[in-house]
Amino acid sequence: MVKHTDKLATNILEYDKYYHKIKNHSHLFQEYRNLWEKASSFEVETSFPIQIEFELSNACNFRCGFCPYSFPKNKLPKGFDIPKKDKIMSFELFKKIIDEGSEKGLMAIELGYNTEPLIFKKLIDCIKYAKQKNIIDIRMSTNGLKLTKEISALLIESGLTHLNVSFDAFSEETFLKTRASKHYKKVLQNALNFLEIRNNLGNKLPLMRVSFIVTEENKHEKNSFVKFWKDRADLIAVQSLISYDNTPENLQNSGNERQKDIVYNCHQPWTRLAIRSNGDIKPCCSIPGMAFSKVNLSETTITNYWNSKEMKELRNILKVGEGYKNSVCKKCIESIENKNN
Repeated sequence: MVKHTDKLATNILEYDKYYHKIKNHSHLFQEYRNLWEKASSFEVETSFPIQIEFELSNACNFRCGFCPYSFPKNKLPKGFDIPKKDKIMSFELFKKIIDEGSEKGLMAIELGYNTEPLIFKKLIDCIKYAKQKNIIDIRMSTNGLKLTKEISALLIESGLTHLNVSFDAFSEETFLKTRASKHYKKVLQNALNFLEIRNNLGNKLPLMRVSFIVTEENKHEKNSFVKFWKDRADLIAVQSLISYDNTPENLQNSGNERQKDIVYNCHQPWTRLAIRSNGDIKPCCSIPGMAFSKVNLSETTITNYWNSKEMKELRNILKVGEGYKNSVCKKCIESIENKNN
């Protein structure tokens, strides 16, 4: 059995089933996941990020209570908002990043970083371009509202390998609380339709993961959620809440589950980078990480940024458990419930 080693705040269920399905799709997948495990265990420092996360647009069509998109503008976490003129990533910038990555060994991309990718008009073009450039794992996270049958078919045929649908609820009532949406039944049906369409087409990919971020408002539904999806989804993710400035107190766990002896390490700058819609580069994909100093792709390359003195120093302190020496990392690590070090 292949197990997923959690390095942050996510409990992955059914990982063995997921791993073997996608391993059979590409002989390179096992090489990619083995490298990921080594890098996230601080055993290997790669010369280029294994994964790049794309903020295709600094926008979302949901207003989930735990997400800054629901916060008043004067209470947004540092670095979260982007000027209106830069809120949509150009397709040319996307291709530039993929071009560099395909030459340097990029293995995976995530198209749902801090955004709802289904509102990005060139999403299918992005997936097709990444596939054309031989990216092994093309991933996307969505709230599922716009996951129509037509869009599902396009995603399946375009080359997407991994679709995550975020629920954070197992009832209309809780969905309204956590996601500020009355469309629980629609999202549920969209997800089930996606699986049906994929299976009817005879495709094994994209694999579908469903996710549940545990808060005080929904924790009573966690077990029912897992039971329902266990024999339907390919992968289930039960995640701890990473809180940040102005996260509503009623969503945060009471504190009795918080780890007392924190080890200040993190694998994110060892495995990935995040690229904002305006081309800003961030060394991780967390919301608190948006507070890192601005470095833009108009000034440098991904290769140079990844191998810079600053990134190497950041990776080192996070490897040896001294993340507290960086104020952004310290704040983020301390906010995570049930952190598995």
